[in-house]
Amino acid sequence: MWYVTTFQPVSMISLKLATATSTGGKSLLLPTPFAFKMALLNVVITTAGLAKGQELWPAIRDGQVALYGPTQIAVTNTFTKILKPMKGKPTLDEETGLTRGMINTIGFREYVQWQGDLKIAFAPGATDEMRWAQWLTMISYFGKRGGFAQAVDEPQQAIVIPEHFTPLDQVSNEFLLNGTLQLMDDCAPEVTFDQIDIYSNKPLRLGKDRLLRSIILPYRVERSSRGYTLYRRVE
Repeated sequence: MWYVTTFQPVSMISLKLATATSTGGKSLLLPTPFAFKMALLNVVITTAGLAKGQELWPAIRDGQVALYGPTQIAVTNTFTKILKPMKGKPTLDEETGLTRGMINTIGFREYVQWQGDLKIAFAPGATDEMRWAQWLTMISYFGKRGGFAQAVDEPQQAIVIPEHFTPLDQVSNEFLLNGTLQLMDDCAPEVTFDQIDIYSNKPLRLGKDRLLRSIILPYRVERSSRGYTLYRRVE
């Protein structure tokens, strides 16, 4: 069973590639399966408790994700001031006399604005749980750095994946010439709850536990300049 939820943006998002560094990296245009599943797991734990999150993690991990993006996506390029851990031996700040553990530097950021609704279809793995529709409407963010969104309607149910949706759990054999290539991350089938638990010491290895897939989204560049890029959905 597929649950199709419609989201509207509350703020711009900045969801960098899993391989990006802290000081640079282009933002993805749309949420990845990993970001969506982490947001859904957070809702389950917050509303139903940690034990419920651990119980339903296999169903969330093995779930299928597809999406139908907004009509246009605008990406703003900018540089911003950030704090970065100092390498080597800490030094004293001449003004305060305190030890400096961080230094000021600049980082490249991209902020993405959706112009239209984002529809996400989710088919959970094997489970008897029936509260998915409730939890999906409670998702309020994707990724980090203020990627806030809100559901605007009750999720619709479908037996098969809706038409025109782009599956994110498989690499397509067809190359859309007008499309945009995005490297999206997802959970490997054997990932345990402890590996995605931020309070656990078990590692989550990129490329093995956190898989990377090359997905072609149906978007083409309509116009661009030094400060922004505008994408339009290809029908």
